[in-house]
Amino acid sequence: MEPLKSQVDFYVDLLEQLLRCDPLSAASKASLERDVLTIRHRARHEGLSFLTKTLPSLGKALDQGLTSAKFLIPSGFIRSHKNHSIPAFLQAYFNLVFDASGTILADSDPGAVKHLRQVLFFAYKLELPFTEEQISSSLDGFVSTDESLSLSHDEESSKILEVASFIIEDIFKDLNPLDITPRHGPGAVATGERGDTKWEFSRLYNQIHQTFPYYDYFVVGAGSELIDRKDWYMRLTRLDQGCAKVIPVPKDSRGPRLISCEPLEYQWIQQGLGRKIVSRLESFSMTKGQINFTDQSINRTIALTSSLDQRFATIDLKDASDRVSLELVESVFKRTPALLRALKACRTSATLLPDGRIVEFKKFAPMGSALCFPVEAAVFWVLLVASISRHLKLKRRYVGKRVFVYGDDIIVPHEWATLSIQSLEMFDLKVNLSKCCIQGNFRESCGMDAFKGIRVTPIRLKTLWSGRKTDGSAYVSYIQTANALFAEGYVQCSDFLFKKIEQAYGKVPYGTAFSSYPCKVVSSPEEAVEYNSKNFRSKTSRRYQRIEFFLPRIISKKKRTKLDGWTRLLRDLTMPQTDDPSSIVEPRSIIINRGWTPTF
Repeated sequence: MEPLKSQVDFYVDLLEQLLRCDPLSAASKASLERDVLTIRHRARHEGLSFLTKTLPSLGKALDQGLTSAKFLIPSGFIRSHKNHSIPAFLQAYFNLVFDASGTILADSDPGAVKHLRQVLFFAYKLELPFTEEQISSSLDGFVSTDESLSLSHDEESSKILEVASFIIEDIFKDLNPLDITPRHGPGAVATGERGDTKWEFSRLYNQIHQTFPYYDYFVVGAGSELIDRKDWYMRLTRLDQGCAKVIPVPKDSRGPRLISCEPLEYQWIQQGLGRKIVSRLESFSMTKGQINFTDQSINRTIALTSSLDQRFATIDLKDASDRVSLELVESVFKRTPALLRALKACRTSATLLPDGRIVEFKKFAPMGSALCFPVEAAVFWVLLVASISRHLKLKRRYVGKRVFVYGDDIIVPHEWATLSIQSLEMFDLKVNLSKCCIQGNFRESCGMDAFKGIRVTPIRLKTLWSGRKTDGSAYVSYIQTANALFAEGYVQCSDFLFKKIEQAYGKVPYGTAFSSYPCKVVSSPEEAVEYNSKNFRSKTSRRYQRIEFFLPRIISKKKRTKLDGWTRLLRDLTMPQTDDPSSIVEPRSIIINRGWTPTF
């Protein structure tokens, strides 16, 4: 489905305001008007794809120029002069980063890099509706990637795997994979259950039951509960194993992201085992602070400092989740047989594609499995530690404390980068060289894009603007974007966006960064009270002794749970403590609701 013309106009107008902010006052009036004219002319002829695809292609060329020290103009952009290698578009800012030949300047301006990336990547992550052709292409890539997986068995790779298996044994040797607390995840499941029905298990998979018996892991009252619920247990559909289900979800302008939903009972055990592995990796002496799942700041800080001192390199993997084969996991975890048996017991071996095809996995687990991230992160880290320590004759602990992994975001010392890339590709993992940051002063990891010690991460649009006053998701997303633009100095663009929001939704209240409602962020509660007094009804709460305003807030639709007895007890005992066990939150149900609210 193509975006409406009004939506395209909205984004073009917004990008124009972004350009006109001209944060370094680098562009002359003539060049600024020429850039605005370029955006309007090309968007009129090329549509929204100019903002979501063409401009990002120039942004990627910029990033490549920062890492390789040489800028190459992508097709679709003319040069500023026949003897220059700088594009005519945004020429004033490109001239602050590269010389006429495209070579990076010794005094290249981080502020110019930040503005260029902000403009060029602003609409790159916009979650547009995807086409049937994009879905088909993604599915074909998913299948072909899996079919291509093969593990090398040459002498060198076998020795590295042997070392890796000893390291994994050291990490997990005393971990009991059966000592877990299962729980449900927030996402959809392949078997279709939602809300209360997630607690009413209806299938008994023999693959799971042999390692995680149902009478231990799917009930809380053991034998007493089984006596009470004998009919339920006898009615369970007996199956040997389950099948996952792939669904496409919005990602960015390139097409959908493929998520493989797990069957309900598989997800239940995966969540418990996955958390057990994560807890061990984040607490074990050798991996603590090196393999991270809850704290991205470690990778972000290293990326920021290394953009200045170049001590560490960042490595990007292509199709990371889909290229960790079962055979590779079996080799790495072979010395922890109990853990490997548990991993395989709750691993789906096949998935159903939207076009009806069933794919038998060579990969260990696709994105969507609760075991995907914990296992892949451990595999990436241990392969690098084993390979580097072996080749450079270094102690494993010394190497391990210099390798950082968050999911598929990898950081290694600069001098180990080439060896690390070779080591990963030895095991059929594919490194995206164009996104690796090894040379130069540009680094990116875990959402931190940095150049010369300055954060140059762009603010990115994600949620599609609808203009509907009932669209709570867009309301929250665009208020956050407007506040972020203001914080980064794009005041004119922020004001423009807030004006558009208020035209669609009405007055936006003021608040602080700690306010419980979407708001224009100001520095103090007193300032927020002053502004809100002019636009919203107020009262003094006797109970809380505070001023409250009748403001638009965001809530999720909830309904009372109908569970009772043993299933209700299971739900209450395994839910996160922050959740209300008496209610069910309906997914994707963000609505705007007015109510009496304090400003802090």
